[in-house]
Amino acid sequence: MMVQPALMMSRHHPRRPPFVKHVKTRERLDVGRIMLPIIRHVASSSHRDSRKPSVKQVASATDDRIATTDVEKEKPIRPFWGREWLPNDVFRFVHLGGLHLVCLWAPFCFTWPAFWVGFSLEIITGLFGITLSYHRNLSHKSFNLPKWLEYTFAYCGVLACQGNPIDWVSTHRFHHMFTDTDKDPHSPNEGFWFSHVKWVFDKTYLTAKCGEPDNVGDLRKQPFYRFIENTYYLHLLAFALLLYTAGGIPFFVWGVAMRAVIALHVTFLVNSVCHKWGERAWNTSDSSMNNWWVALLSFGEGWHNNHHAFEYSARQGLEWWQIDITWDVIRMLEALGLATDVKLPTEQQKKQMAL
Repeated sequence: MMVQPALMMSRHHPRRPPFVKHVKTRERLDVGRIMLPIIRHVASSSHRDSRKPSVKQVASATDDRIATTDVEKEKPIRPFWGREWLPNDVFRFVHLGGLHLVCLWAPFCFTWPAFWVGFSLEIITGLFGITLSYHRNLSHKSFNLPKWLEYTFAYCGVLACQGNPIDWVSTHRFHHMFTDTDKDPHSPNEGFWFSHVKWVFDKTYLTAKCGEPDNVGDLRKQPFYRFIENTYYLHLLAFALLLYTAGGIPFFVWGVAMRAVIALHVTFLVNSVCHKWGERAWNTSDSSMNNWWVALLSFGEGWHNNHHAFEYSARQGLEWWQIDITWDVIRMLEALGLATDVKLPTEQQKKQMAL
């Protein structure tokens, strides 16, 4: 759900990535400079056919960048209610809306055991499931894990209520391919609330923007991820019943609803806040920002400008003072011999991307 290719750089065998010239919003550009970000995406995707953009996608991305940089015009706001609602859109709206309503009950059924269950599951599903697995491992291939551990962490992400791995990874790869253009799945140019949450309930619009999710062939060829895609909601239902059986209503409210809603909005903050407020450290061609308080809430994902500058990097808090808990876990896994081919930007690459 929530939730794009990049040149895969090994910390042990570094290679220089293509340089990306900074593009300011509304700046008039010539065709050669417009093509630089597009060339970067084509070059950085060549190592995996499953993640290689088609000629049609590259051409349409070029048109989008020309439209947003060379022609200053108002983009019509996508209507939320007055448009086609697919059954999946309705189900997601009812599902997420229901979780928010259940959260209103939380103060009336508070118990410390239920609170700690919710807190523990937030770490398991948010840190290990979303930021480490869905994002840095599956979306960007920032490091490799043994398959048994990769699948375990991915299943933690399934329980986060943010969608199955194939959908989440596809959307995120499209975000990096088309950042801040009309084809960005949760483009900040379409308003704060669209980039934060409204895009989740508009499958028709996402398909019209990006086409079918054809950028996740590496996941689709694995039976585990296809099985999860086909049975996704059954896993959520089984987990909810398990918590209810173990601790009744308090465990359900705090372990399912409160935990899922908090994790969802923390992830959404990266899509919305980190493209609107914060600081820029690198010469990227988009509106990504580093936001320290989002980084604290999201286990390091709030260093978003760092991430857009070096998409392949397993580390997003690149400075010593930038707290990145996900990177600390990856380092621990590497020390144990479980995480291999851990990718980081070189000093030369940092110099090239510096403001």
